[in-house]
Amino acid sequence: MRFAPTPLLLGLLSALSASSVMASGYHFGSQSASAQGTANANAAEAGDATVVFYNPAGMTRLDGTRASGVLNVVVPEGKFKDQGSVTSLGLPISGSNGGKFVEATAVPHGYFTHKYSDRLSLGLGIFVPFGSKSEYSTDWTGRYNSIGTELKTLAFNPSIAFKLNEKLSLGAGLTAQHIEGKLSKAADFGSGAMNLVIEQQVAANAAPGVPLDVVRAAVINQLGGLIKQVSGNPTYSGRVDVEGKDWGFGFNLGLMYHYDESTRFGIAYRSRIKHQLKGESQWQVQTPAGNLGALLNAALPGAGTQVQQRLVGLYTDSDARLKVNTPESLSFSFYKEQDKKFAVMGDVTLTKHSRFQELRIDFANNLPDSTTPQRWEDTVRASLGVNYKWSDALALRAGVAFDQSPVTAARRTPSIPDNDRTWLSGGFNWKLDNKRSVDFAMSYIHVADSQIDMFDNGGQRNAVGSAVCNTAGNTSSCATLRGRYQLSSVLFGLQYNHQF
Repeated sequence: MRFAPTPLLLGLLSALSASSVMASGYHFGSQSASAQGTANANAAEAGDATVVFYNPAGMTRLDGTRASGVLNVVVPEGKFKDQGSVTSLGLPISGSNGGKFVEATAVPHGYFTHKYSDRLSLGLGIFVPFGSKSEYSTDWTGRYNSIGTELKTLAFNPSIAFKLNEKLSLGAGLTAQHIEGKLSKAADFGSGAMNLVIEQQVAANAAPGVPLDVVRAAVINQLGGLIKQVSGNPTYSGRVDVEGKDWGFGFNLGLMYHYDESTRFGIAYRSRIKHQLKGESQWQVQTPAGNLGALLNAALPGAGTQVQQRLVGLYTDSDARLKVNTPESLSFSFYKEQDKKFAVMGDVTLTKHSRFQELRIDFANNLPDSTTPQRWEDTVRASLGVNYKWSDALALRAGVAFDQSPVTAARRTPSIPDNDRTWLSGGFNWKLDNKRSVDFAMSYIHVADSQIDMFDNGGQRNAVGSAVCNTAGNTSSCATLRGRYQLSSVLFGLQYNHQF
């Protein structure tokens, strides 16, 4: 029989799924300041080297050799309000609301294109497709679900484009993606130990003709003071930390059709990328196990020694592996220019988040695989933007977007308190001369307020399908986090473009 704390790598995918308060799921949300100014609606504009990310076929529109360097700065705002979080024994978890769990982050991207001939263009993109970081205070009420998560990805995307004729261009690229994840969370050893002691006492006091529920109620009443003392108490709680990394490979395709000189349409596809993160889990167990052993031995001689030995023997540092597939996406875009002064553009992106149905971790020690149902849903992102050429040197941009969340209310976690979001963006392009220009963009991203009611039981269910805390079948804490999230973000984008 095993008990309470959640295994470390269980949260590594939570790190991968953690919301950056920018884009739904675990997408970073912006790879170009010029695109950001239109709320990412301008894939068919193909006006600078960042088109490598959005649609490689658009490279055929760029003359000569181009380079674009981008810096995004995310300034998020997040608030959580606890609304009755409890331990596996149903006792309130004392603590804070998590503090400032999201912080400002700067993320760079870089792009290069070269027109090799009238028909053939080459390109390279180096960008961050996924990424986020959250760090709750160690005393917050959701500490047994998550304390901190961090995701870093970096993609290298060499691309090629071929102009079939004056109307149609095709593009393709290969993607090498590096991913690193970190996670930390508390482990409620106290509640887990008392669950074990309760079951042992029930078995020892069982009598013919007496329902077990009656015996269990009597045992819980007898041990009530001890239960209140250790359940959710940091003195008897441990902690687990993990790091993992991997390389994965995929591809992308693009098509751009020029209906006429001022109108064009684009289709772009990015494949899923399979990862198997190799991680190392480290447990803080010795001190809380010793504290529990001393306390329980004083109340129930021998029980504390058994609990201490089980904790120290089972929750050992080890290697672990976790499979992660970043989802594929399909985008449709258009661009329409009027009198070389005003342009309207749009994008609809479909993302197959439904591939993420469960999280399964393989541990190198004696802990069994840990499985957590996710059941994400496919999403749609729609954006509409405009450009206005104020002068020969200055072009203004604006855009709005709706970004659907893959996370259902029943599957929301503190690592990804995700919900549908709305983008409002604006920006400009300033031509320094015929070879150089600068883009600036600012976006406000509002995430719809969301409730969380997460019973962290490892997905265990009884014979009739009800969620239960089955300590023999999982290593989750069985704590329940209840509360409300309010999230928003301001995103700044700065981009330098150079034609050689």
